[in-house]
Amino acid sequence: MESTSPAASSVLLSSAETLRPAPSASALPQLVRGLPWLMLIFAVPGIITASHTWFYAQAKDPTYPFARALVMQVPPWQYWALVTPLILALGRRFRLERGVWHRSLAVHLTALAAVMVPYSTLIYFLSRAVGEKLISDGTLGQLLPLLMAKYVVTSLLVYGVIVAIGSAVEYHRRFREGELAQSQLETRLVHAQLDALRAQLHPHFLFNTLNAISVLVRKQDTAGSIRMLTGVSELLRMALNSTGRQLVPFHEDLDFLERYLDIEQTRFRDRLQVARDIDSAALGALVPSLILQPLVENAIKHGLATRSGAGRVELRASREGARLVLEVLDDGPGLVPGWDRHDGCIGVANVRARLNQLYGAGHVFTLENRAGGGVRARLELPFQAASAEAHAT
Repeated sequence: MESTSPAASSVLLSSAETLRPAPSASALPQLVRGLPWLMLIFAVPGIITASHTWFYAQAKDPTYPFARALVMQVPPWQYWALVTPLILALGRRFRLERGVWHRSLAVHLTALAAVMVPYSTLIYFLSRAVGEKLISDGTLGQLLPLLMAKYVVTSLLVYGVIVAIGSAVEYHRRFREGELAQSQLETRLVHAQLDALRAQLHPHFLFNTLNAISVLVRKQDTAGSIRMLTGVSELLRMALNSTGRQLVPFHEDLDFLERYLDIEQTRFRDRLQVARDIDSAALGALVPSLILQPLVENAIKHGLATRSGAGRVELRASREGARLVLEVLDDGPGLVPGWDRHDGCIGVANVRARLNQLYGAGHVFTLENRAGGGVRARLELPFQAASAEAHAT
């Protein structure tokens, strides 16, 4: 074995990935279990260097057998396969990093010397077995230091390549683990922010509803007050049932919205007219929990509560290819000039923030005046079937 083949570096990389030490005390046994693969991998440079030796020997002795070259080259490479798990484990334990590289280098040089003793011994006995000429005649004790000196550069190179590849794989593993941890942290942060936004809706909605009930009480409308209190109780129960789920099937959110509209129709009686145009294909889509209620509340507040006559609110839902389109329309006075579409009421601002968190640039949310009067709130969301809900909760 006179040189390190380029093939050794390339094939060892795949081995190190397969045999990378796990962050536990059982790392070395895990590497040892991969020895058959290492033996196969290191056979490649063994055969390559044997071929090189044979072609070189042919120039001097055309009768030089290829089998002799194989005996001299393949076993030493197989020896490196046997010690690779130990070298990888040492490389992981003693990293050549700032602050500790002096100690680690001393450990690796000691390990290299220890590895070279049986390596040089193997070469000695192989040479004797096939009649290969050594540096000089002598016993193993006499020739061992000379053989170690002869092969120290080659051994240092092979040892260094093994440590370098193992370190690169370990660094890649730690980098991927760091990326995963960062991604999980960001996901938890987003969910915490979404939970805070959802929690913001509940007291806001409850305050507005209780305020409406107090108006009925002052009007001595006992039956209406009781119906609204019952409706509020049912709404709170449904809201609690959806706690912890950022996305729900649209039909669930629509049920919640219908309960809310029952309360508002108790409050406004015949003044509130509600029209619905719901595509059945949209009912099984996933939507952010309580996403339409703030928009409907906003439509009633600005489209009906500010005038004495009747008002109309229309709900539309449809699937358009890979998009889910939701609309809330009213026939009120519309948005006043200069209204800042980014700083609306709490409910609208909440909707905008939640959509940005959940979909980023993958959604469209507009709130604008209609040509014939009133306001249109339009949401375009990626269509997700309810079967994917488990991945979103």
